[in-house]
Amino acid sequence: MNDLIRQAINAEAEERVDSRTVLANLHKARKRKPLGLIVGVATLTAAAAAAAVVIPTTIKKTEAAPPAVSATQETQNVLLIGLDDRDLTDALMLARFQADGTAVSVVSLPRDVLVDGQKINSLYAQAPGKLTAAVEKTTGTKVDHYAAVKMSAIGHVSELFGGVAVCLKAPSNDPITKAAFPAGRQVLQGDQALAFLRQRHGLENGDLDRAKRQQAFLVDLASKITKDNALALARAVSGSISVDEGWDLLGFAQRFTGPLAISVTTLPVDAPVERESGFGFEVDTAKARAFVDKALTEGDRSTEAGCVR
Repeated sequence: MNDLIRQAINAEAEERVDSRTVLANLHKARKRKPLGLIVGVATLTAAAAAAAVVIPTTIKKTEAAPPAVSATQETQNVLLIGLDDRDLTDALMLARFQADGTAVSVVSLPRDVLVDGQKINSLYAQAPGKLTAAVEKTTGTKVDHYAAVKMSAIGHVSELFGGVAVCLKAPSNDPITKAAFPAGRQVLQGDQALAFLRQRHGLENGDLDRAKRQQAFLVDLASKITKDNALALARAVSGSISVDEGWDLLGFAQRFTGPLAISVTTLPVDAPVERESGFGFEVDTAKARAFVDKALTEGDRSTEAGCVR
């Protein structure tokens, strides 16, 4: 499957292969093999939201005669996961993509949320299904699909755009990694971009502030993705993303025709507590479910990348 998708990308770039033939082969392969690793793009979990946008956009570009979009096409809830080198979750977002392909609403879930006494960031390494089940239990929202991306790929992705613009309310310094950033607007790329997205030590609200950074990074990065650069982006990070086997990416692709309107927010949590698994946030399930339902249904389309901590 990976070889077939890479063939589709090369066909677009070099015009050596009939794209309709490649897509037909992709359809056949999907019937007999798991999807496994696919061509993707890493942004933040970010990585993931842009991934879910760029993958279908790229595949659609290769299609000379796209099939008709189903009139019954529905919204899809996609869990976007940013992983460290141990497969622990550094970033986690629940995104609802609208059926018409024009908008996405995103809710960040802090990595230290406790579910049944365990930190949510440890569950993907145990099994992806454990993580999706925990998210469904906490948010009351069915997860249709997931996309998991290695955070280490983000630095290279930012370089492809000449950097991503962010804004800090005040200077920050990570006492552990020594990563330091001045106050104000700045353009980050490479290792700096990755350090910005992963910093939580030295921030007033720790992981909650890190989630805000990831959102700001995502909003600016998404504004830079176009049909012209999506192909190069996907080729640069081929193999960096994993998705569930049941996701019909070709069908998902058909809804996207242009830039998405993005709404971002963060799941509210209670005060931090100490448990056997360590420090974490407990969540009032009833309040969390009501919050997520409203955020995904009514998302604020005026969301902008303002200054963060």
